[in-house]
Formats: sequence, C-alpha cells, structure tokens
Amino acid sequence: MIRRIPEITAERENLRRVRLSPNMHTLRRDPVEPVPVGTVVAKVFRVTGYDSDCDGSLMARLESVGADGDPTGWEPVNLGLYPDTTWVLDDPAELDRLVG
Repeated sequence: MIRRIPEITAERENLRRVRLSPNMHTLRRDPVEPVPVGTVVAKVFRVTGYDSDCDGSLMARLESVGADGDPTGWEPVNLGLYPDTTWVLDDPAELDRLVG
C-alpha cells in the first residue's frame, strides 16, 4: 500500500522554548521517527541531466520535487537509473492519485 508519511505535530515532538541565558532562547524538540526503521520509502525526483561515468555509461543528475512538481532543494548527482530500482511517473501528483 502507498501512503504519505504522517505529519509530525509540534505536540508529538514536544516543541518547546528553552532559555539559554536571560536574553537568549531557542526552540527544542524531541526526536520522533516518522516511520519505523526498515520502512521502505520513495521520493520523487526529476532528471535534470546526465554525466558520463568512468566506463562511458551515463549517471543521472536529479532534483527532488514535491507532489506539486516544485523543487525541494535537494539535487543528488551521479546516480544510476536501473529497471529494478527506478520507476517513471508521468507527473509527481501521480502518486497522490494512486493513494486515492
């Protein structure tokens, strides 16, 4: 089954303001795992180009995108795209349609 990662609320992570000194405060939160360790997850990327590997094969340059297609700022490079590990979507919102 495909579903979105659950949102972690401020209450769930115990978000609080902590005094560091009389004139300084910071925010602290307790670490909360969004899903258990070992959970399989998928993130959506757009291919932005290719670079040659040392053997001449192509390695992808990617940019992470949200369901709306807007970039998230993460741009990994030199990743191979293989049929047993990579799926192609017509658009990022296609995952939302699968979830229903």
